[in-house]
This record gives sequence, C-alpha cells and structure tokens, in this order.
Amino acid sequence: MRATTSNGVKSFLDAPLVVELGSRIAVGAAGSLAAQFGATVLCIEPKENHGRGKWRNRPFAMAGKSSIVIDGNDAGDRVLLERLTAAADILLLSTDVDGNDALWTGDHPDRQIVCDITAFGHTGPMAGKPMSEALVGALAGTLDTTGERDASPAFIGAPILEMSSATFATAAILAAMRVQRLHGIGQRIDVAVFDVAVTGLITFLPLYLTGREATRSGNGHPLLAPWGVYRARDGWIVICAPADSHWSRVCALMGKPELAHDIRFSSPLGRLENRRLIDELMSQWVGTLSIAQCESELMRVGVACGPIVDVHELAAQPNLVHRKSIQFIVDPQSGSTIQVAASPIRGDCVTAVPLAVIPVPDADRERFTRLLQTAATTDRQKVEGRPELPSPCAGIRIVEIGHYTVAPMAGRMLGALGADVIKIESPEGDAIRKTAPLRSDGASYIFALSNTDKRGMVLNLARKDDCDTLDRLLRTADVLLENLKPGSLGKLGFGSQQLKVRHPHLVYCAVNGFGTDSVYATRMALDTVIQAMSGLMALTRSNGTPTKTGISISDNLGGQFGLIAILAGLEYRDRTGEAVHFDLSMQDTTLWATQFAWNQTKEADPGPMLIPASDGYVVCEAPIAAIHLQLVRAGYSIANGIVNATRDEVLGALDQFPIAPCLTVAEVFKHPQVAVRELLLNRPAPGQDSWLVFQPPFKLLSTPVVVRSVMSQLGHDYAIPKAAETGEK
Repeated sequence: MRATTSNGVKSFLDAPLVVELGSRIAVGAAGSLAAQFGATVLCIEPKENHGRGKWRNRPFAMAGKSSIVIDGNDAGDRVLLERLTAAADILLLSTDVDGNDALWTGDHPDRQIVCDITAFGHTGPMAGKPMSEALVGALAGTLDTTGERDASPAFIGAPILEMSSATFATAAILAAMRVQRLHGIGQRIDVAVFDVAVTGLITFLPLYLTGREATRSGNGHPLLAPWGVYRARDGWIVICAPADSHWSRVCALMGKPELAHDIRFSSPLGRLENRRLIDELMSQWVGTLSIAQCESELMRVGVACGPIVDVHELAAQPNLVHRKSIQFIVDPQSGSTIQVAASPIRGDCVTAVPLAVIPVPDADRERFTRLLQTAATTDRQKVEGRPELPSPCAGIRIVEIGHYTVAPMAGRMLGALGADVIKIESPEGDAIRKTAPLRSDGASYIFALSNTDKRGMVLNLARKDDCDTLDRLLRTADVLLENLKPGSLGKLGFGSQQLKVRHPHLVYCAVNGFGTDSVYATRMALDTVIQAMSGLMALTRSNGTPTKTGISISDNLGGQFGLIAILAGLEYRDRTGEAVHFDLSMQDTTLWATQFAWNQTKEADPGPMLIPASDGYVVCEAPIAAIHLQLVRAGYSIANGIVNATRDEVLGALDQFPIAPCLTVAEVFKHPQVAVRELLLNRPAPGQDSWLVFQPPFKLLSTPVVVRSVMSQLGHDYAIPKAAETGEK
C-alpha cells in the first residue's frame, strides 16, 4: 500500500509503507533511515512508554514518522494492527524483545519484506535470547577490546552495535526491494546484533589467527606509535603519527629533532617497543599547549590529529555546521528543541528527506484508518521455497578505487550480494597489502578480509593509456566507489562533473573522513581522529580518559553507509534514469551513531554492571546492592573489588538477572553461535591457500548473501573485462 506520494519532491524510494513494530534501538534507527529515503514509516507505539530500547529516547524513535498507539487489550486495536501489518510493504520487527513471532513465522503477502533485528538471530544456541546491547557486546568481544590494557574493559557510551545493525538491516532491505522490483517477490531478512558485533572484529581476527594477543589497547594502535590521546591545557586531543616522516615532524615540533634518529625511536618497531617513553615525551609537550595551538602546529606539518569533541559541543563543530549535519526539531511532548542527526546520505540530484516533525502519540490513526478502507486485499503465502533467483545485485558492475578498509568494505558486501566488483590498484598495490601480520607467503590477513568477491586490475593512473583504460571500463560499470583523498580523482580527469559528462549513467560514491564538501579538505582522517571529532570518544571513558572503541567503528560505518548509498542510488537511477553522485563523510556517519545519547528521556534501568571475577569479567544488569547480596548468599566474598569466584560461578549465582560473561576475542571466535551462524568461512584465493574470512552480518532468506572467494596476489590473473575492450556493458 502506498500511503503517500512524493508530490514532486525527489526521494530515493517511491513512498513504500513501512510499519515499524520493534522496540529495539536498531529498529528505530532503520525506520528513520527509511523515512529519510522517502518511505512512509508508521511507528506502532505502546499505550504506555515502558522506557526500554528505543523508547528511552522517543524524539529519536519518532522524528519523521507517523504514529498510531495500539492497546493490545483492545479488540478493535488488534484488528487494526493486523490490517496494517498485512497492508505494509515492509515490516520492521524485533521479535526477541517484543514477541510478534507470528509476523515472522507466518505467511506474508507475496511482495512483503519482513526484517527482524534481534540479539542473536533465528538460528544457533543463543537464538531468541532477548539480550541488551551491553550483554551482546560482552559475548561478542567488543567489550573486552575497549579500554586500557591494564584496566577493566570499558562500556561504549553510545549503542553503536544497535546503530550498525540498523545500517546493515537498511542495506538488506534495499537489496530485497531490488529483488521485489525485478522478480515480484518479497522475503524475510534476519539481522543479529551479535553477528554485526563479531564481524566488526576485522582488525582483531588477524592477531588471533597468528597467535598474538587480541585484546584492548586503550587509545593506542596495536602495531603503530605514537598513537593516542594526550591532555592539553584545556582538554584532550588525539595524535596519530605512525610513519617515520610523521614522527620526525613531531620531534621537530617538540624541539627535539634528534629523537627522530635515536636508535630507540628511529624505526616503527622501536617506537612500538618504547611507546610508553614516547607517550611521556608527547604528554609533556602537549601539556604546555592549548588544543587550538597543538592542532594548528600538527596540521601545519601534516600530522593526523583532532580534539575530543563533547556531545554538547557537536552543534558548533565547524565541519558539522558547514554540512548541516545536525537538525533541530521541537518535541511536542516536552516543548523543547531537540537535536537529531541529519542523514549521512548526501546526493547531488536527490538527497535524504529531513526528519522535520515529531508526531504526538496516535496522531495518525484516522488517516491510516481511511487509507485501509481503499487498500487492496492481498493473499498471504510463504515467500521462501521459490525457484532459485539471481542474487540481488546480479548484473551490476562496481568499480572500486579504494584502499585500506572503508570503500573496500562496501565493495565486498556488494560482491557478496552478487555484483561484479572490480578493484583498481596501482602497480604498488593497496597499501593494506603490506599491513602486518602477514602469512608465511607474504600475504596480508587484513587485505584478504577486506577484499572478498572482487576481481582486480592494476592501473597506473599517472599514465594516459591507463586512464583511457579506466574510462573504457567505466562505460561498462554501474557504480564508481572510492575513498581517496578529496579531489584526487578530479586531478586525473575523473571528478564528479567530468563523470557526469562522460558517464551520465554512473552512480558515483565518494567516502572520506570529513566529506568532499568540507572545511577540512586537506585534513588527514583516521578512524581514531573521526571518533574523537564526532562525540563518540567523549562518551566512552576508561579511568576518566576519553577512549576509542576497540573495533574501528568509524571505518566500519563509513563502509556501511557507502553500501547503503550505492543500493539506494541504484534504485533511484533505475526508477528515474538519473544517476546520483554521493558525498559521504565518516564524521557524519559516526555522529549519526551517537545521536541516541543526545536527548534520552529515560535512563536504562538498571544499567550494566561490570563484575570482576577470578578469571575474567561478567556483565550483569541489576542494582549493585542486589548483585552483592546475591553473591554473599551464594557464599562468595569480594576483596579489592574482585569476586572470589570464576565467571561461571558468578553466572550461576546471578542467573536470575540478565547476565553474560565478557568473552575474549579468542573465546568469541570459538563460540558455537559463530559456527552455527557461519560468521567465519574458509574461502579460496587464486594462487594461494584458502583464507578464513567473514560472512556479511545479514541474511536474505530467499536470495542468500554468498561469499565465494578472496582476491589474489597483486598482478595474479588480472585482466580487463572483455566488454570493457569495446566500451559496452
């Protein structure tokens, strides 16, 4: 049922009706993204706000949506809900915390898409357990990887696992809509927060596979130094200077140029082994300066840095102001003006719809009741069990000019969705090919993990003939995806305006730290710097110090939104004939993931408590007094903050409360839930042994996502697609 039309306003989607029932934060965020893409999102509100999940922050949950309040004890409301769910094009559920299992297991209208976001998905020994983000993070390793090495793990201050689950759910829905449009069927989508968390451990899997310790390292980098957070006179600043040239420049700024040649610090390995001494030297220097002075000096010599921006300072952050990354909306219930993140999806010919209004509860009952009177009745039937269908992105060609992990993440997800992804590398190869740890054959684990389901081509774009080859290839492509320094492709003749003229059919997606339209056009952008300048590090503390997440969440979110933008751009192009050019900023995407912490109206009750046991940590959601009382009753004492019991004993003593062990990365990768969900797969690479790689963390049950292969060594079996030789797709 189409609830509205666009009335001449451009939007990515042609006003499908989304009925949002789930109370998980991820469901609320996925519904918001759908509304920003042009869907009509009807959110079903409970009669009483119980303050759990997304309802801890109603302005976040409801901005840009319609509202109907359903009383489950009212027979008329139950009939209304049944009719609404039958009429929906898309259902958003979280059955583990809300029930509504029949909406997942039962028959559906033929074209309906049903997306269920749960803690653990619908398979495996943990299936159906309604755990919170904190407990899932404990079981999935994100807790153990965040915080200082010699301190307790630190809880992340924003629900990034739920927000990341929303992005993957949105991508899966867009892929399912493509299948729906091309083949006339809907399907069910299974997204697990646990799966999203585990596959976010991409930088830790290589350490685990090579027998190294894979755990938290505070604000440091496990392989590079200096890299950390330092206190200036008026606050905290992140500084990342891992290369020899960067370290030399920092030494000169400190007035100690001789340190660049000191045997202790002259090599990356030496700096890593002496990182504590380097941090002392850096702290002494930074402590004499203001943040502005330190930032100015470091940026002048090209060293990556950024201030720790508090949440209340985000609205004044220069680049966020320039990009209009924050919206201000009046909350009709409180009368106050609240902040919500604008969509990170910025396109040229079409962009996201602003979330302009927060509805009062039940504001849209009459409108949707009238619409139901004219809605056609659709027979319900199973959507699985059909003849085999092509993959969602079959027939789509992606050209990726990406390095490290951001654009390559989007590329590998598109490859698993069936697209033909061609990765362009220079003769030296993607720099991440040299990133340790390496296998005995010299191949990089992190490169393999970041580059599945892609073909390769080596081009030296400093040469005209190779630029001509790229130009011919782009004639055959649907999408150009890149994460180079802003303006780099323009200098080579492949900027946005040049592509519009030569390749008007081409969807173009640029992802970088601060956006192409930015006040920081030349500023170096690394994951830690972006976390600092988006509010996330200020929300996450270890012993009072702002702390980055263990997983590289800003890199991950940049790739996830690149994936979403491309899928939305393809839908818009195929519907209108107009190709979108996207300008994505990792600062915007990370800011988007922090917004749930901005305007919370109700705190989690009770919040998660970290309990040190004799062999690790346990997370329990209960009042501290109740926890202590129960432990004493079970016969355990607490000395120096540590319970004289193992994790398993603590779990047994407190099993009446929501509880989970804090697993190490090694324990996570051996967990039976990981095996049953097939989150880790052995896949071949041409000319090499097979690799252990990640499965994408979303399941389309009618058109499965399939990881088939890993890219080979540079220059091995690289060839231009035959169609590109003639410039035809």
